[in-house]
Amino acid sequence: CRVAESMCVFGGDHSSNDSLNDLCEYALDACTWTQVASTGGSEPSPREGHSLVPLGNQLVVFGGPDPHLANSFDSALHCFDLQRRRWSALAVSGEHSPARTFHAAIPCGGGV
Repeated sequence: CRVAESMCVFGGDHSSNDSLNDLCEYALDACTWTQVASTGGSEPSPREGHSLVPLGNQLVVFGGPDPHLANSFDSALHCFDLQRRRWSALAVSGEHSPARTFHAAIPCGGGV
């Protein structure tokens, strides 16, 4: 995802085969990486194969395997507020997307 003049990366797989739940930012003008500090909240569990979508001043994380359960995928939505630097879990009512991994997601502008 691209936010202003930087790119954000969340989670993924590490060389030691451990999934990560860190949020890192690459500044395009300075060509530098920094780890984004969170002020708390309900941060997502470590994951890979998820999507990260910028929506306004927020980043939304969806999907990926549940690291606590074998052969299980996560359908929770997590949001990182870029101004407050805080994670939150998003509530879903009614029908929701089935859990999935290794998918694509993009902002839709209010509807498909």
